[in-house]
Amino acid sequence: MIVIVVGVPGVGKTSVINEARKYLKYEFKVVNTGDIMFELAKEKYNINNRDEIRKKLTFEQQKEIQKEAIKRIKEMEKESDIILDTHLVIESYEGYIPGMLREYAEILRPDGIAVIISDPDKIFVRRLKDIQIRGRDIENLKRIEIQQNLTIYFTTIFMFEYGTIVEVINNEEGLLEEAAKKFAEFLNKLKESRLNK
Repeated sequence: MIVIVVGVPGVGKTSVINEARKYLKYEFKVVNTGDIMFELAKEKYNINNRDEIRKKLTFEQQKEIQKEAIKRIKEMEKESDIILDTHLVIESYEGYIPGMLREYAEILRPDGIAVIISDPDKIFVRRLKDIQIRGRDIENLKRIEIQQNLTIYFTTIFMFEYGTIVEVINNEEGLLEEAAKKFAEFLNKLKESRLNK
């Protein structure tokens, strides 16, 4: 079983995933698409960090390493259930690009997608903190809102194309525990429905 977790940078996907682990009834392996892509890009293109993937590689180069990453993730599903931390929409130097093309979605065929959302104002503040910690770029509120809306839009395509079950989880400031519980409940129910088939 593969469950994708998506959201714009700074929304708190990783925090929600980590916090939810204590509420899970089943074992899941957490995999980050960006981490696998970084390892591949480091080997092939001498990239030094994950942000350089979107800043220095062309869309074609990104697609090439993403396809290899997706194949590796699908192989991992044979060993354990996967929580896939990724993005459906990426802002690159060329503009917005898909975080997952249809051919890669065809490979993965996720059972579920959790969309983590938050107020763009709060995301903006989190990103300002990330500038100092992780060297992220400054963006404006409107672009955050556009990227979040595009992410939700692309999620609906999975619903209609693959019958993927989708949950939207609001990760507001100070309510991480609540978001984590909702995410864990989504995973637990999804797993139970698969076991009862």
